[in-house]
Amino acid sequence: MNRARSQISVGVVCVLLGFMLTYQLKAVMQQKKEQGDTRSVAQITIEVEQLNKQKQTLESKVKELETEIKNYEKAASSNSELSKEVVKKLEETRILTGSVDVIGQGVVIYITPQGEFFSNSNEGPTILDIDLIKLVNELNAADAEAISINDIRITSRTGIRSASNYITINEERISPYKRITIKAIGDKVKLKKALDFPGVLTGGFTGAEIKYEVLDNIKVNRNNGDLKFQYAKPIKND
Repeated sequence: MNRARSQISVGVVCVLLGFMLTYQLKAVMQQKKEQGDTRSVAQITIEVEQLNKQKQTLESKVKELETEIKNYEKAASSNSELSKEVVKKLEETRILTGSVDVIGQGVVIYITPQGEFFSNSNEGPTILDIDLIKLVNELNAADAEAISINDIRITSRTGIRSASNYITINEERISPYKRITIKAIGDKVKLKKALDFPGVLTGGFTGAEIKYEVLDNIKVNRNNGDLKFQYAKPIKND
């Protein structure tokens, strides 16, 4: 039993290490962006190549750590029923935090501004952040277990807001003038009923065409962002 617990603890540490490595790379890139580009094109090109190599190295390290974690979990789950339950809870937590790719039944929604078909400019109707927020709320209310917008995973800490000519989601930018694809995994019947409810798809997205399809196998990608808790602490019961 102690061996199983220690193995799971090591696995959790490996996950945190992987997130820390990814976060470090993002922080360096963001810092360089904020400092401004006063260097030559050649210097910037060299630095971009170096960052790409660092990114590939970090991604390779994360994959190695994930493989080790799976091995630890496999060993732990084979020892006892309690260990199996711990591993199951860990998997559910990963789904909840969006740290793993998931697949399952659900719906895929396509939102296309009408102006996209007729012009390459930024004129015409756009998709608003508030409409995306309302739709995500409806999907969550229908017990969606995983949601993504343009393959950006939505988690409990995801912010959706307009910024200049873009909509930012998890610090990533998407265009409100191009088609947006929303994927939701959950009970497909329940999700369909939620989308068919009056006003859900017709109450917003002015000037956009909205279609959806019900599928049995939808893949929602993981969230590659860092989930670091600095202020929220668990309450310990004495």
